[in-house]
Amino acid sequence: MPRYLHTSIFVNDMAQSIDFYTKKLGLRLLGGPDHYPGNADMAFVGADWNSYIELVYDLEEHPPYQLGNRYEHLALEIDGDLEAVCERLRTQGVKVLRAPKKSPGGTRSIAFIEDPNGIPVELLEPRH
Repeated sequence: MPRYLHTSIFVNDMAQSIDFYTKKLGLRLLGGPDHYPGNADMAFVGADWNSYIELVYDLEEHPPYQLGNRYEHLALEIDGDLEAVCERLRTQGVKVLRAPKKSPGGTRSIAFIEDPNGIPVELLEPRH
């Protein structure tokens, strides 16, 4: 049966993106950054290799990335209290786009933050 493996996003600054996903969001650096001359630099972040984010710094000439040609948003389930996580991230300089509120279905709280590349990241409290 097919299974979801990863999401790949273009980043503007590899070090800044690794710092954001590892030090601020708590994911692990699973691999990289690896340099592929003339193509791209790539790194992989996640809890494990079952589901991860592939960070790609494109080395080929191209116009600057805009939100529409990167990705719409990522979603991460967080550990602990969503309000506290958002406050911690805010004090670390992370832009909170939407403060925690109940999801449309009302089953759990969600919030949105912004990564260093302008990509919205949806944070969800754990399922109960």
